[in-house]
Amino acid sequence: MNNIIGRKIYLAIPYSGIEKKSSLIADAITVKLLKKGAHVFSPITYSHSLSQKHSLPGDWSFWEGLDIEFVKWADELWVVRLDGWKRSIGVMTEIQKAKELGKVIRYI
Repeated sequence: MNNIIGRKIYLAIPYSGIEKKSSLIADAITVKLLKKGAHVFSPITYSHSLSQKHSLPGDWSFWEGLDIEFVKWADELWVVRLDGWKRSIGVMTEIQKAKELGKVIRYI
């Protein structure tokens, strides 16, 4: 995680079925990256709270459009390899989009 000052990072993490765990981990990683000077968009940090507080859907079909726009914005896609990450339609779509756009992809 060296030399990430000013880097735009999209933090991909599986969510469905592990919502609370995913949210806690996403928040912790986001804070760590922000403290190191990165610009981070963590869709779980953003959407989990809104979904819980305002009865918004938590599923991929609701958030896909927003998330893909932030994948386009990012310099790098960081994938958190929690259980089920390879089965997550959201994470797999984010990886595919990042590959199409030639983004750096890191697996953590």
